[in-house]
This record gives sequence, structure tokens and C-alpha cells, in this order.
Amino acid sequence: MAAIDKIYIDSFEKYKLFKDWCLTQPKIKDKYGKETSLINYVFNYTEWKDGAVLPVCNNPYYIDAYLIRNCPFDFIQKELMLNYGKWDQDRIDEAYKDVMKRGGEKSESGIFHWLSKDDFSVVDGKICLNQGETDYDRIKEGKLYSNPFTSIKYEIGKTFKIIQHPQRHYNRPFKLKRWFINIDIPEGLGYLLYHSNTNTWDFLDEFVIDDESSNCCTKYKTIKAIQRAILKWKLPVGTIVSCTGKYIDDTYKFKII
Repeated sequence: MAAIDKIYIDSFEKYKLFKDWCLTQPKIKDKYGKETSLINYVFNYTEWKDGAVLPVCNNPYYIDAYLIRNCPFDFIQKELMLNYGKWDQDRIDEAYKDVMKRGGEKSESGIFHWLSKDDFSVVDGKICLNQGETDYDRIKEGKLYSNPFTSIKYEIGKTFKIIQHPQRHYNRPFKLKRWFINIDIPEGLGYLLYHSNTNTWDFLDEFVIDDESSNCCTKYKTIKAIQRAILKWKLPVGTIVSCTGKYIDDTYKFKII
């Protein structure tokens, strides 16, 4: 359910256009097949102050990717380009003007100090910036966030072993109602978030419909219940599951193997 940044609009007319378009879009399925509507991610406004620039949504990556590939409005695409690393023509023109004003060389200060004239080219009178392939380009071409599940390849653990436990074995956490569960996956695999609605740990770039996500699970009251849940979570081999009570010394750690 992770999001990169909000999308802003500078008029009620544009907001209404975008909102009405979202209402016409088909249902979108998450990683687990649950459906939602695009309009559910649009903030509701009934009035708009003149000159105001307001956020209209703060989407998960997968929803932003849908907008990048499908939304017909330039004012939305311009916001998404900014959020996903691609410069629009206005910014390119502004940068080129700034660079040439200082003689075409890099500078130690200024808005575009790292750029020089060598970073630009002029094609048929149009100023172009040599940006390379951005996340916006990759999304547009279907190389990124094209599915609600991750493209990361990993081996799912078949069992686990206890690698740490308190001196006294507590089934229930000492002086607490529930255990605090955190996980640490092997380096290079990214980051997992816990979704309470599905009781799953999902990668940051995956689309899971949930009211909230967290880096901690507090669902379970007993270690035995956690042990039953661990393999259902389908965690990568090498993952460390830490279950902590009131004190650090009250920690259990399980390694997925």
C-alpha cells in the first residue's frame, strides 16, 4: 500500500475532470484478487479557494502506474512525471536557460548546478535533456509496477528454527496483551510491510487493499499462535522473525529455512 507522493491540482475544474474520469474506470484487483475502484483514492472536495493548489490523491505505486499508462490529462501526467523522475518540457527549458545563463558549465550552487550544456541537445528547435530511462518511462513501457505482485525472485521457507529465546520461556508476553512482531529479510530483497486485513507480509511495491500497513504485527497473544502463523506468511528463506514483549530480553527469534 506504499505511496510515493501526492498528486496536486490547481483548480476545481481540473479536479472535476479528473474525478469524473476516475468514476468511469474499471475495477482494479490487488495481489490477492480483491477489487477496488480508482475513485476510492481520490480526495473529496466540494469547494475550492481561488488560486489554491490542493492534493487530490496519495496513491500506492500500482495505482500511480495505472494513471501513468491510462490517464489522458496533461496536468495529471505532469505531476506523475515529477514524482517518478522524468522532467517535463517546462522544467527542461527552465534548466537549459539557467545553464546557458552561467556559460554552460556546471556550478557549485544554484537550482540546476549539477547540469552543463553537455546534458542537453536541441532537436528541431526543441530542447532535450539526456535523462536516461526514468521510473516514469519504465512504468509507461510496462517494465515497472505492471502487476500487483512483486517481480522479486526469492525462495519461500518451508520451516523455521528458534535462534533466540528468553531465559524463561513465555508463551504470553510478560505484562503485555500481545507480542510485537518484526521481520528482517535477507539483504537485496527489499522491504516487507504487514497488512492486518489480510494477515500478510507484502513487499513495498506490491498492491494490497488495506486501510493501513505497518512494519510491525501485533495480532498474536501467544508464541504458539505465532509459530502456527509463520509458515502461512510465506516468508523468504533467511528471514528473521522477532517477537518482543515488554523488555528486549523477552525476545524470541525464529529463522526461516
